[in-house]
Amino acid sequence: MAGTEDLLGTIRRTRLIRVLLVYLGASFAVLEAVDLLSGKIALPDWVFYGAIVLLLIGLPIIVATALVQGGASKPVESGREPARNATVRSVGGARGLFTWRNALSGGVIAFALWGIVVTAWLLTSEGVGAGGSSSGRKMLVVLPFENLGSAEDEYFADGITEEITSTLAELPGLGVISRNSAMVYKDRRVPTQQIGEELSVDYVLEGTVRWEREPTGESRVRITPQLIRVSDDTHLWTERYSAVLAGVFQIQADVAGQVADALEITLLDAEREALEVKPTENTDAYVYYLRGNEYFFGGRQANNLQLAVRMFEAAIEADPDFALAYAHLSRVHESMYWWFYDRTDQRLEEARRAAERALELEPDLREGHVAIAYYYYHGLLDYARALASFSKAREVGPDDFELLAGIAAVHRRRGQWAEAAANYERAIELDPLNGLGSSELGITSLRMREYEKAARSFDRRISMAPDVFEARWWRAVLHIAAEGDRESALKTLEEVWSLSGRPELYASNEPWLWSIHRIIGPDYESALERLSAGTFGTDTASYFLTRAELYELLGERDGARAYYDSARVVLERLTTARPDEARFHSELGVAYAGLGRSEDAIREGQEAVEILPTSKDAYDGTDWLLYLARIYVMVGDYDAAIDGIEHLLSVPGVLSREWLHVDPIWDPLRDHPRFQRLVRPED
Repeated sequence: MAGTEDLLGTIRRTRLIRVLLVYLGASFAVLEAVDLLSGKIALPDWVFYGAIVLLLIGLPIIVATALVQGGASKPVESGREPARNATVRSVGGARGLFTWRNALSGGVIAFALWGIVVTAWLLTSEGVGAGGSSSGRKMLVVLPFENLGSAEDEYFADGITEEITSTLAELPGLGVISRNSAMVYKDRRVPTQQIGEELSVDYVLEGTVRWEREPTGESRVRITPQLIRVSDDTHLWTERYSAVLAGVFQIQADVAGQVADALEITLLDAEREALEVKPTENTDAYVYYLRGNEYFFGGRQANNLQLAVRMFEAAIEADPDFALAYAHLSRVHESMYWWFYDRTDQRLEEARRAAERALELEPDLREGHVAIAYYYYHGLLDYARALASFSKAREVGPDDFELLAGIAAVHRRRGQWAEAAANYERAIELDPLNGLGSSELGITSLRMREYEKAARSFDRRISMAPDVFEARWWRAVLHIAAEGDRESALKTLEEVWSLSGRPELYASNEPWLWSIHRIIGPDYESALERLSAGTFGTDTASYFLTRAELYELLGERDGARAYYDSARVVLERLTTARPDEARFHSELGVAYAGLGRSEDAIREGQEAVEILPTSKDAYDGTDWLLYLARIYVMVGDYDAAIDGIEHLLSVPGVLSREWLHVDPIWDPLRDHPRFQRLVRPED
């Protein structure tokens, strides 16, 4: 008997050791396969650790199975050794659970579920981890190439960098960081691994450019790119190119091809042929085009846009078939229209003609579809056609910040706030140091009343550029909307004042920005001084209304009335010239209300809401509803004002109960029972 038990014990130990060795060997093989797969398609860390957890959970099951299977003998025939039969039946019940078939089935089911989770993540996730993207693309940034020529050729080096960036972005399986984030590193010596961490990229392409103009003969371009792997700072490829200016396109194509080879990206013949396509055969046109990009990307100031128009027009004059120049010219025209530098039908028509000409010359030109999309969006407010054109651009070319930001903005106008936020997040992935993305995501989150998310976005923007006043304006707005915290709002604005000394602190064309001064008072006299000292136009309606409001808060009714009347003069002219501009009607309504012209005030406020209701524009539409509610307060129709406030609190927007608590324009409503219930619903 003792010998039998010893034999059974030995069998159990032998079986257990053998099973453990097999299981551990299989586990290592599985983990190695998972690790290899994670590296190939950029899976997140939790995928690998999830596999480890599954294997650890399976270990005790396998051990129990080995012990039970090894410890059981053959079933005892009925009628013999009844005492042992009871024990065997008990063990047999365990054997019914701990069997190799059940263990194997459980393992297969567990890893099948793991695979389903991983697949779902790959299909739905838009996030990006360090050193890779959710789509499994290898991520690369093209740093601004160093200009080794004369200082006046700086635009040429930047232009070559941009063109190489655009060419590389066309490669399948490669994600390329957009120019705005790359330009942050211009003239800076930053370790490669730091760049990799800040931009979540695997590779860096940098280089030098020299444009040599010969007194006789053709000028030459010398370009020396080098590809670096971030993880170990290894130079994977470098080359020295020298060619006449007309050969610069071949250099760009060759650089893209060499990078693809170095990164083991397989290109089809059609894709290699696409790299060889030249945007123009005319070198003068190309130089003008690069100049135009310098001004266009240099900022949205009116002077920059006007110079960009001249350069793109010169490029088209040199080459009337230069489709890319037409596309960029369209973008400049619509920008001048959108930013109110030239809000005329003629300017809008110029944008349309240039975009359509670009697509007529090259129907699959990505930039042409982007241009016509912005024409529909900024020019016609035709969001359905804008999205259709943006979608076409995505079909024929790669995503970039501007395209994704445009899609996000259109979704926001249509009231599709979650889609807008998701697209801004994807845009930030491609251009992480572009502060505009963080600002717009912050504004979107603020209007969705996701205040913590908005705070993170605004703080990120401020950390990039501490003296950019607009981001701090919105941070101050957030303090009011989320917390009703006037002290923090004032501190935020004073920080940007001390950093930049810019008097625009108290003036802006954005209604939510220039209105906040009344909330953070009470030093309204100081606000008036800063407003007068600013570069903000002193003959604009917003300027006059701001001063009128400040005088009103100071109790100086005569001063307020004088500025309301000045605003009226400007706005009556503007509404006559542009009767379809909702902003002008809203502001005119406020001016009329300040002058005691109640019927005229309500008419203008309602006209603005009819021109641009929230059903047509969910973003700006709430501003005109707010103006109308304010007009009702000014003329004494408090119930109508509260009706408007109730609606504004029910839709995405900046207004909040906390805002109502501290904004003095609502003071006449403080004793109204409906308003009291509105701002203190818990009471």
